[in-house]
Amino acid sequence: MKSLNLINIILFFITLVAGNAINNTEYYEPQLQKQTISYTSYADLDVYYDASQLENKRPVIVYVHGGGWCEGSKDKENYMGTFFQNQGYVSVLLDYRLYPQTEEIDDMVHDIYTALRWVNENVDKYGGDAEQITLIGHSAGAHLATLTTVKSALGMEVNGEILQPFHFKHLIPLNGRHSIDEGETLLAGIDQLYQLSHIPGLDFLALYAEAREHLLVGKSGYDQVKILKGYPDKSINFLGAEKFTFVECDEDTVDPMGLSDPMIEQIDRVVISPVIDHKIYHGDHQYMLNGVMNNDPNIEAELLEIVQSVY
Repeated sequence: MKSLNLINIILFFITLVAGNAINNTEYYEPQLQKQTISYTSYADLDVYYDASQLENKRPVIVYVHGGGWCEGSKDKENYMGTFFQNQGYVSVLLDYRLYPQTEEIDDMVHDIYTALRWVNENVDKYGGDAEQITLIGHSAGAHLATLTTVKSALGMEVNGEILQPFHFKHLIPLNGRHSIDEGETLLAGIDQLYQLSHIPGLDFLALYAEAREHLLVGKSGYDQVKILKGYPDKSINFLGAEKFTFVECDEDTVDPMGLSDPMIEQIDRVVISPVIDHKIYHGDHQYMLNGVMNNDPNIEAELLEIVQSVY
């Protein structure tokens, strides 16, 4: 009996010590910080990280804002950075040149490429794991993130530089335009934006029309679907991301549902064994962003489910 009691006492203390060790391992006081970095002479990026976890390499979220190639900023969508930071990720939000600062889509691509290179080379200093990067873009940012990934994976030349490929865990374009009009269709769309801009409250559309006129008319190299159409079936081993998840919304009037289909079709055709997902939600163009900004638990859970599907 005494032996049994002694064994029970020993087991109790072993359990107590082990429990304390686990608790001490799991508990820490977060030190959430944001640092702004000038990654070029004309653009910055923000790194959201936990200074108490620099030695524990964490997955990284890089987010590219939208705005019709002519407006928007990382600061206006900073809630995306803090959201992922609070979920245990290292998150990076970046700015890039917009119209009228530039009249070339390739300048935007080169900016994003340069920022992504900076992340690959430096994110470990902030507790991030460069081998676990998810790239997310919204609207025009979705187009640019995808275009940059494609041009880098294919080793295309942009602004005199041969781009080097990335290896992302995941590319997530939110409400993006993946096949862009050309010729008369493009001109008609621009004219429609100008006409709509005369309606009270829609005057901002004139800038969108002007941006498309200067960035797209008479130019090429901005359509990732058209780029991939130039490649034979199953000729690309890896297109920059282990998984592609295209997100669309059924009430999106800015980039209507269906614009992801041509890109999905081309990736499936030219890439050997691609992993592609296509999510459709009931909402408008800002569905995911508004959900995060307004702390909607259901939408936050939907976004996290997408992100965490590769981990």
